Amino acid sequence: MSITNALNRIRREAGIKRGIIVEGNVSDIYLVDRKLLGIKECLRACLEDSGYTEIVTWDRVSGLEGDVRSVRLTDNTRITEGEEYDLGGLDLPEPTGSGSCTDPGDLFAMVCRTMSDPENRTAFVLDWSEYLFNTGGQLDPTDRQWLTLLGKSLRDSVPRYRGSERGPVVILVVSKSSMLPVSLYSGNPEVSIVTVTKPDMEERRAILSKVSAGFYLRDVDDICDSPRFEDYVDMLNDFTNREIIQMANMSRTEKGLTFDKLYYLFRYGEKENPWEKLDPSKVRRMRKILSDRVIGQDQAISHVYDTIVKAFMGVTGMHKSSSRSMPKGVFFFVGPTGVGKTELSKALAKFLFGDESACIRFDMSEYTQENSDQKLIGAPPGYVGFEEGGQLTNAIREKPFSVVLFDEIEKAAKPNPRILDIFLQILEDGRLTDNRGETTYFSDTVIIFTSNLGAAEVVDTGDNECSAKEFVRIVKDYFDNELKRPEILGRIGYENIVPFNFINDPGFAQSILRSKIRPIQEAIREKYGIELRIRDERSFYDHVLQAADVSKGGRDILNALDSRMLTPLAQYLFMNYEDLGRFRGTVLYVYVENGSMEFEIDG
Repeated sequence: MSITNALNRIRREAGIKRGIIVEGNVSDIYLVDRKLLGIKECLRACLEDSGYTEIVTWDRVSGLEGDVRSVRLTDNTRITEGEEYDLGGLDLPEPTGSGSCTDPGDLFAMVCRTMSDPENRTAFVLDWSEYLFNTGGQLDPTDRQWLTLLGKSLRDSVPRYRGSERGPVVILVVSKSSMLPVSLYSGNPEVSIVTVTKPDMEERRAILSKVSAGFYLRDVDDICDSPRFEDYVDMLNDFTNREIIQMANMSRTEKGLTFDKLYYLFRYGEKENPWEKLDPSKVRRMRKILSDRVIGQDQAISHVYDTIVKAFMGVTGMHKSSSRSMPKGVFFFVGPTGVGKTELSKALAKFLFGDESACIRFDMSEYTQENSDQKLIGAPPGYVGFEEGGQLTNAIREKPFSVVLFDEIEKAAKPNPRILDIFLQILEDGRLTDNRGETTYFSDTVIIFTSNLGAAEVVDTGDNECSAKEFVRIVKDYFDNELKRPEILGRIGYENIVPFNFINDPGFAQSILRSKIRPIQEAIREKYGIELRIRDERSFYDHVLQAADVSKGGRDILNALDSRMLTPLAQYLFMNYEDLGRFRGTVLYVYVENGSMEFEIDG
């Protein structure tokens, strides 16, 4: 158990080490001996078990708390009210009882005098230590004076090497040790760092049992009696004990929720999980829906369909211990340019979450510079933009249910290989911690990498199966031999490398063109109230496709559609601008005559 392990280490090292920094999950509450305790209560009990009879706690608001009169200031003198001592120019405040001495300088003077006596049995617990020193830059003179006093307290004494009695100790409680001056602990054998982690599974099980009566749920009277109890414990991975209790309190204000809905409401602010709202009949029609938009990529769509069915049925990653935190699906789309890799990602977002904007796209050509990976998780403390957080973590926190598209990953992978470490965390743990220490979860996302690897090497022979094998071989060779990072593909899964076909059938080109004309017709109908129709589809398609190099994929077909249809259409509407109101409710025919696009209003 995390808190037990941390307290056991403190119990072993207190007094042997003169300073202990306790960092991490220190703002939580902990279940110790069936009691809910804060960090100061835990430390006090731990120090008492270690034989300390004089325990003093302090923070800048409450000042000194505990047996303050036992604090030793000279070899044979203890504080009494009304007395003052010369401590290097710092006078102790009066009175010196609990609640006094809120100034750090006075505190460190007391600590320095007390710690100078190796026979003293006093333990100091300094809470909220992240606010002791200025961490935004160079220390000012006052900070340096305080740091010197504290450093002298920890260093300037001869360590005990006989007897079983422990000497005095200073414990600094801080959220992150990096918020203290590094000179205090780096390379200092008198200081150790103890990290309190978030509750492990055993602790979550214990706290959930402890507060189970506090949950008001629709699907179960007592969580402990539920056959899904262990599943609930697993769902609360990375929760603090405090958050579990807050979740119980929320269940009483949002009455009648199931545990699952309560979980999504607490974590994401949403009661409904879009994955659970998917209609089974719609999922059965998924291949047809996607293939209407992405033409000629039936094998890729079938692979996506199989993965989404696993996610829909809740069996994704059941063979792994981290199944709860894993993304719903991971794909590596590879193939020629312009054949529908990005389009399928957007279509999948629309299908799953009802909105194409749920596809969060990152153009990896923007992350080629060294340290540009920090844009994804945020700049380090002290750097410009630290307060803004990371582009990736912020986006997923805003849209936890999304398709995350890393477009053309090879453009960033080789010049900036450190960015791959970020992907490792996402694929392995389903979560990512940003520069501010906040964790973002990818457990309800679909992760898609796209790549043009092999696009210039693989020759279109008309054999899609042969081309697909060649694309997969090139991707494996790239990660294994060129990047020397085979573990990346190991996390993605070789079976999730999805090759896309060349567009080598004229019928495919016409199908793509037809699918792109429909939204144009809908937009003209909505904006101008005009029904746009094609008079002779064969001649129309031939005219547009003459300007397209089909070997470059669907993107060049879109360029041809833009130049050969949208440009003359815009010119025609503009020339008849004053009559557009009269045209509402009419039909506008488009046709090809003498090698050019013509338009005619009917009705």
